[in-house]
This record gives sequence, C-alpha cells and structure tokens, in this order.
Amino acid sequence: MPAIRCLLWLGLIVLAALSLYDMRQTSLAGRVPHCAAQSVRDLLVLTGEVEHTAVGEVGVETPRLRLRAKVLEDAHSTCPLVGRNLRLNWYFPPEVQAGELWRVAAKVRPPWGYHNPGGFDYERWLMGQGIDGTGTIRSGQRQAAAQPDLRRRIRTLIAERTAAYANNAHLRALATADSVALTDADWTLLRRTATVHLLVVSGLHVGLVAMLGYGIGIGVARLIPWLLVWVPAAWLAAAFSLAAVFGFVWLCDAEAPALRAGVMATLGILALAGGRRASAAYWLALAALAVLTLSPPSVLTQGFWLSFGAVTALIVGFAHLMPRPGWLAGLLRAQLLMFFAMVPLTAALVGEIAPLAGLSNLFAVPWVSLVTVPLVMLSLLLVLLGLPLDWLGWTLADGSLSVLLTGLQALDRGPPHLAPIVPWQAAAALAACACALKAPHWRARLACLPLWAAGLLMLYERPEWGAFQVRALDVGQGNAVLVDTHSHRLLYDAGMRFPSGFDVGEAVVLPTLIATGPRRLDRLIVSHGDLDHAGGAPAVLTAFSAASVLGALDLGGKPCARGERWSWDGVAFAILHPPPGHAGQGNDSSCVLQISAGKERVLLTGDITRRTEQLLASANTGLAQARLLFAPHHGSNTSSSRRFLEAVNPSLVFVSAGWRNRYGHPHPAVQRRYRQMGARLWITGMDGALFWSSAQPEQVWAYRLERRNSWAWWINQPPQDG
Repeated sequence: MPAIRCLLWLGLIVLAALSLYDMRQTSLAGRVPHCAAQSVRDLLVLTGEVEHTAVGEVGVETPRLRLRAKVLEDAHSTCPLVGRNLRLNWYFPPEVQAGELWRVAAKVRPPWGYHNPGGFDYERWLMGQGIDGTGTIRSGQRQAAAQPDLRRRIRTLIAERTAAYANNAHLRALATADSVALTDADWTLLRRTATVHLLVVSGLHVGLVAMLGYGIGIGVARLIPWLLVWVPAAWLAAAFSLAAVFGFVWLCDAEAPALRAGVMATLGILALAGGRRASAAYWLALAALAVLTLSPPSVLTQGFWLSFGAVTALIVGFAHLMPRPGWLAGLLRAQLLMFFAMVPLTAALVGEIAPLAGLSNLFAVPWVSLVTVPLVMLSLLLVLLGLPLDWLGWTLADGSLSVLLTGLQALDRGPPHLAPIVPWQAAAALAACACALKAPHWRARLACLPLWAAGLLMLYERPEWGAFQVRALDVGQGNAVLVDTHSHRLLYDAGMRFPSGFDVGEAVVLPTLIATGPRRLDRLIVSHGDLDHAGGAPAVLTAFSAASVLGALDLGGKPCARGERWSWDGVAFAILHPPPGHAGQGNDSSCVLQISAGKERVLLTGDITRRTEQLLASANTGLAQARLLFAPHHGSNTSSSRRFLEAVNPSLVFVSAGWRNRYGHPHPAVQRRYRQMGARLWITGMDGALFWSSAQPEQVWAYRLERRNSWAWWINQPPQDG
C-alpha cells in the first residue's frame, strides 16, 4: 500500500507539472503577436464579462465600457487573431451585454505593461486571467443578441435582486464571485485592511455551502427514512453537500480560491462519508495538485498563493495543538497566525502591507462568518428555489455589510504602507513564524520576532561617496527619473496622471522609490507643467511631504533658474535652464539638470526644443559633454539637433517614451542621428526601467530584459524590428 500511495502521489505531481508546462506553451503561443498592432482589425467577437464605468474628473466624465471578448472571426488574412481572448475598452459605448455577437473595429495590442522595481506586473496578471491581448474598440455593430448560459442568467438574476441595496456590489461578489461592480475604492479599502479574503468568494464561503448542503441532506434523511434502505445517511448527506459545493464553485466560475476550497471540501466530504481520516495537510496538498491540474493559469495569480498560504498557516498553527483552545482563544490564535504569516506573503506578492490587518480581521472574520455570509447564502438559496422571502435576507445582509464597511473605513487611516520585498525575504519571515510556533518556551518565541521583522526590512545598496546612480522609470509616455547619491535622493518628474484617474505617481513611482532605497525623498524637480511630467507629483508629495520642490509652483515649489547649484555627497548638481526671470511656459520652460561626479556627467533635459538646445550649446550656460543624455522631448524630431548633440557628445542615450505611443516617439530620424554618433540608445517603453551607475559608466541594466532572461517567462519581448 505505501508503494501504491507513493506512485499515486508521483502520478499526480507529474500530471500537475505537465499541465503547467502545457499552460506555459499554450499561453505564449496564443498571445497576440506584435504584427496585430499595426492596423485596426475588423473582428467578430463574442462578448464576455462586461463592466460599465465612467472615467475622468467629476462633471466631465466619459462613459467607458471594459469587456472580455473572444475573437470568432478576423477579416485580416495576415496575423489573424481567431481564438484569442481580449480585454477591450470602448469609450462612449452603446448598450452591450455579455453573450452578444459584435462586429467591431478594434485597435489590438499584445500584453504590455510597465516594468519597474516594486511595480505591479500587469503582463503576469493578464496571463493569469487567460487574456491574450488588450485593445480599444473604435466602432461596432451588434450581430446577434445574447444567448446567456445558465451561470450568466443566475448572475443576472442576483444582480437584479440586489440592485436596490447600498452594498449591491459586495452582495454580488459574496453570492456569485461577480466582482465586476466593485470599484477601485472598494478594492483599495479591502486591500489596505487585509480583508479581501472575506468579501470575495473563498474557503469560508465554500465551507459554509458544504455545511448547508450536508445539513439539508441530513434533513432529507430524517424526513424520508425509507431512502436509507438504499443509501446510508452519511452518503446521502455527502451527496447533497457535494452537489451544493459543485454548484457553488461552478457559479463562481471556478476561480482559484473557490476551486481550492471546493477541492478540499470535496475530499473532506468523501473522507467523512467513507469513514477515512487524514491530516489537513494531506488534503491541502491534494487540493493544490488538483487546482494546478484543473486551472494551471491560477499559479500566476496572487489569489492562488494568498489562498493556499493562509490555509497553510492555519494548518501549521493548529497542528498537534493540545489541549484544543476554546473558540475565543482559537479566534485570537488564528488572527495572530494570519497576521504574522500573511504580512510577509502579501508584501512579496502585492507590494504593500496592512499594519492594522490583525485588528480589522479580529472583528471582521467572526462578523462575516457568523452574520454576513450565512445571510447571503440563505438569500441565494431562496432565489434559486424561487421562494419570495429572499428580500429579507438581502436586506439583513446589506445592513451587516454597512456595519462592517463602516468599521473598516474607521481603521483605514493614512497612506498605504508600501513594502515590496523580494520572495526570499518573505521566505525568511515565514521561517521565523515556523520557528516561533515550534519553540518550546515563550522566551524562545519572542526571540524569533526580530528574525520575522528582519525579513521585512528593505535591503538595497547605496552608492559610494562621490558616486551616483540614475534610474529612468518605465512610466509609459511620460518621464520620471530617480537619482541616488550616498545619502540623498532626487526625483526628476513624476509621470502621468490619466483622465481615467490612474495615477502613475502613486502606482509606479512610489513603489519604485520604496523598493530601491530608503523611505525618503530630499528633492523633487518638476521640469515643467505638462501632465506627463507633473501629473504624478501630488501623489509623490503626499507620501514625501518633507521633500523640497523645484518647479511645480502650484505645489509650493520655487522656480527653476540657471545658476541654482548644490552638492550632495561629493556629487554636483546644476540647473542650466531656464535663465533667471524666465516667464515662458511650455516645453522650452523645462528645467535642464546636469549632474557631475568626477569625469562622469548626466544631462536631464525635459521637453526642450531645438531653440533652447541652441541657446544651451552657444551661451555660457555651463553645458559640458555628458556620458548619459536623456533625449529631449521623448525623442521628438523637434529636438535633438545635431549641434546640441555634438556639444554633449553622449555615448549613452535614454529615451523616456511609451511603447507604440501615438506620437511616434522616438522619431526614426532622431534614432538614426544618435546611432550615427555611435551612441547606444535605450527606450524605457521597450526596455523597462533603466539603471546606470557612475561607478560602472559603460553598463546599463534594463529591467524588462533582465527579468525576462532570469525567470519571468511571461514577460513579453519587443519585436525584432523595435
């Protein structure tokens, strides 16, 4: 028997490994190719999940629809997209429902995201969701009305029954895992209070459904005792429980947390009915292998790791615990376990931690478990059975959610605590948790706490005295450059804030600042007022209010002016433009910053045009040759004049420009001009964040390329022709 059991385990492991390998190959082969982005496509698509939103400032909002769509036909004979799953935006859309056929004209592009230290991995998320490409619909015509399947009809019915309630989005998410209606603010609150696992479908909900089904089975056995002649009571109850679990997981579209909980519940029900006993770790391992086999893309999602991580922490924390604690002691122990285990795991996966996670979960877990979820499950059952009293359950559930969300909002104070640690640090902190659990005495457990805290420390190397480092952040069509000396930090521009509300300063610049150095900023220079340079500045200054500001007069900064000089740690900084008293606005008002250490120089130019370049090259401005030049105006042909380039004579050129941006930056003529000079050209939109150090002036570290070559196989590569 042990040999057979080992062979079965080996077979399951091999099957899961083959599923993961097949997923990797299939996902890479099915990804939208670069050639598809060259023209507008004429596509016949089947619409999937539809999300109606509005973007822009209050009062000038633009209606937007975001939908999942499967391509059924592609009028283009070259580079066809048939069979691909796309995530599409449609501005000023008509009414669209899931399950409809549409003929659309769409601009499609391969999966592509920002790549910076500490930032969100958009391409990994897309692949984990089974999305092969993104795009924008220009126009469309409905070809066929929706033919919704049973799952979609049930979800629509639940949405209609809950539409009148204040917390209808949360009710839908709890009942059917339909989280489309949750806003960014809703997700932010749940994430910052570490309660995402409570208000979306997870093991808690599946377990309650299993218990409900089991109870119904027992009730049927008592009401119809003659059934027990053919079916034992335990197996009858198990059949009802399994039917409830399968139906609920199916209704939730088999998302990773629900699938994991469903597999574990199924195994536990079968073991209970068959009178077999096995450890919880045994069932967890089986569940992990089953999820990897049935839904291999889930391994790329945060939910997979957070879900299994949380259950593992509880199993380890309560294993062999004698005597068993009472319910209150057990609740407190569970919250301590979740806090110390999930903080490092969340920091590694999400990039931030919730300091009040333990306190928020202390009241949220019992409230949701004992009040909210039972009411939601009861209401869902009444709807499915067609009974008329579901409104009472929804009303009570909505009231319980209002109480819960009010409490969570009271705990959500201050900015998010960013902590993008690397995986090995999280592993070290989790090892310290295990050390504390297994320690024989409370003093030994306390001794493990410093090891846990050490795992959360941000580790980084600082430049030596007299040296400096430069990071050109990948912020799309915009600019943000981080400069580090031995003990000071400077940020030159802060990226874009889009009309949709997406703030690059908050989403990209801040995580990179935290991930690459001390949690401080000494100076922010905003080159000029264009949104792609200044849009993210308010978010940065909210987090680093002590930073001095040059430029950005509306944010309390003082004007940039030639002659402004300072020195940090043996590194010289000088403003070369604009001249004192300059009253102009626009691109030619950009602050031009020159940084020098020994023989090494870097020149940051903002969006200056040829006119200012000629002034810098001819006047006594202090302009000198530089090793590294940031191409003016993102590589526009209105800049990078030959005379200016001859004066600077760079061997390295960084271009801060978005990949396939609508302006065509950097211009092909500008690229040829640089290459004819013998300069090496790097583009943030193609290469990701760029790193250069005056200590190794010939080397450039490109974040996208380095990650793709090291381990992140899902990261897209730019086309060979650029």
